Amino acid sequence: MYTKDQFLKLIDTHIKEYGYHITIVTSCPNPRYAYSIGLSDLVNFEIIFAGGIIYSKDEVEIIFDAVVDKLKTEKNINDLKIYVENLGFFSLSNVDDSWCKLMMLGVFDYYKVDKVKAYQIIPDSIHYTLDIPDMSKGRTDSTEPIWQWLNQEWGYSVPVNSTVITNINTLFGEEITELTRWENDEWEMFAGLGPDVKKEDVRVVPLATILGIDKSILPALKLDIGEGLWRDSRESEWNNWE
Repeated sequence: MYTKDQFLKLIDTHIKEYGYHITIVTSCPNPRYAYSIGLSDLVNFEIIFAGGIIYSKDEVEIIFDAVVDKLKTEKNINDLKIYVENLGFFSLSNVDDSWCKLMMLGVFDYYKVDKVKAYQIIPDSIHYTLDIPDMSKGRTDSTEPIWQWLNQEWGYSVPVNSTVITNINTLFGEEITELTRWENDEWEMFAGLGPDVKKEDVRVVPLATILGIDKSILPALKLDIGEGLWRDSRESEWNNWE
C-alpha cells in the first residue's frame, strides 16, 4: 500500500518512462475501473475505462496502450476507432464532470486542479457488458444503479465486499437461472447451467454489480451457506435446491 507521496512519485516515474500512468481501482462494491494520469500533458485530457469485466487487467492495459498510441497521431476524437487484436474496436466519448469528481481522484491530486477533462473508452457492441456506464450523462442512482455506491453507503445486510462468481452471459443480460451461497460473502450465480459454463467465461464481480443488473436475485442474500435456488426464467418463482 502506497502513501500519497509514494503514489505521486510512482506516477512521475511512469509518466517519464511510458508517457502516462494507469490507476486500476478494484474495490467493492463498485465494478473495476481504470484511468490514466499524465495524458493531460500530451493531449489535454485523460481517459477512463469503467466496467468491462470481460477483459482481464492485462487486457485493459493493452487497450490503454493502443488508445494512447492512436491519440499521438489522431486528433479527431469523435471519429476515432481503435482496433485491438482479439479484443475488438474501441471509441472515445466525453465524460461528464459528475463522474470525474468521483472516480478520477488521482488526476485531481496529481495536477492539483478543480476540473478534469476526460474521455471514456467505449468497446464495440459485441463486447459492451452491462457494467459499462454511460459517462457522457450526469451520474444518477436511477440511471446507473450498478454505480450508485460511488457516493452511497452500502445498503444491504451482507458484507460490502461480497462477490459473485458468474459467467459472461450474465454480464450481457441473460437471466440468472441458478445460484448458490458458498461463503458469507461469496455466491455463484449463472445464466444457464453452472456445469456447462466454460472456464474462460467465468468472471468474479461485486455482488452489487449483479444486483444492479437484476434485482430479482435478492432472495439469494437470505440463503444460508451451502443453500441454493433455481428457476426456469426471470418470470418464474425461485425453487430451493433439494
